[in-house]
Amino acid sequence: MAEARIHSNPAWDRVSVASQDIGRKVMRNAMDTSMEPRRAAFRPVSRAGLIVNPSSGKNSGKGLALADRIRHDPSITVRILERFDQITGFIDDMARDDVSDLFISSGDGTIQEILTQIAERKPFRLFPRLSLLPHGTTNLTAADLGLRHRSITAQAEFIRDVRLNTMRDRPTIRCANPGDGRPRHGMFVGTGAVAAATQFCQEAFNSKGVKGNWATFATLASAVSKTAFSKPDPTDHTRLDRPFDIAIDADGQRYADGQQLLQMSTTLDTLILNTKPFWGGKTGPIRTTVFPYPVPSVFRWLLPMMYGAETRKAPEGAMSFCSEKLQITSSSMFVIDGEFFAPPADEPLELQTGPVFTYLCG
Repeated sequence: MAEARIHSNPAWDRVSVASQDIGRKVMRNAMDTSMEPRRAAFRPVSRAGLIVNPSSGKNSGKGLALADRIRHDPSITVRILERFDQITGFIDDMARDDVSDLFISSGDGTIQEILTQIAERKPFRLFPRLSLLPHGTTNLTAADLGLRHRSITAQAEFIRDVRLNTMRDRPTIRCANPGDGRPRHGMFVGTGAVAAATQFCQEAFNSKGVKGNWATFATLASAVSKTAFSKPDPTDHTRLDRPFDIAIDADGQRYADGQQLLQMSTTLDTLILNTKPFWGGKTGPIRTTVFPYPVPSVFRWLLPMMYGAETRKAPEGAMSFCSEKLQITSSSMFVIDGEFFAPPADEPLELQTGPVFTYLCG
């Protein structure tokens, strides 16, 4: 344990210095499934596994190149997706082989599905540690929690000889009641201009081979130029800077109601382009930011909102807060880690703090 540099959970730290009675209670609960994520951080390395989605990153070939390096190693379970619906069976294979460290070569959508399957179905005796390889079109989650080894050779060597050097714990956001009734787990959920911009990015840039930060920057530049140099038009549904009806409640308080530009919630520390569009201090697991409509001056507020300090000043109507759960009422499409879903028909969307996963970063 001394050789692992771990970003600890404050709640666990408090337990570690509490009284012997509390310590005994924790030990009695050691077999409770709610303790699985925490125990996963310290479980011995038993077996590595690799799931590759070769279609991520517009067939960049990185995942397949990595799989070729290690597929004949009997101590590693390797699975390559030919169809997305194979994920369930592949995760069951990893659980059956008692994989302790699961490496994922993919984009955000595949990671989100794997998180959902592990959290909802619970096929593993203990949650595996996850290690994210940024081989996809968009790598929002991997940018914050991914493996720091970038070359295929270094990644293959690390998978063969897993070292618990740097680990980070992070809970998911659980979307409890999407319109299709299927709960989802991810790291970023948004609606309004967030979902519209994601769709625009995928159609205008990702589909043409532009990916990652370049695609995000191009999307942002397009939206900012339209906002800065043309008059607002709330009736133009081709614009990203249009109003969306969004109401948000958390902890018994109504935080937003009426026309907003966007809502975004995350458990990540940084978002794409290394932005930190949150302020006021991290006092809960889910950080949520709401930007108002009409859009505040982009020349005045764009950079401070993207990269300002926790004590930054915000434009009128903008807000940032933390919570363990929240409810969002909107008829607009939602996006979770780049994948879209419809809201529930007759009730708010419930976002909950999901289980903690341990990410092996290097």
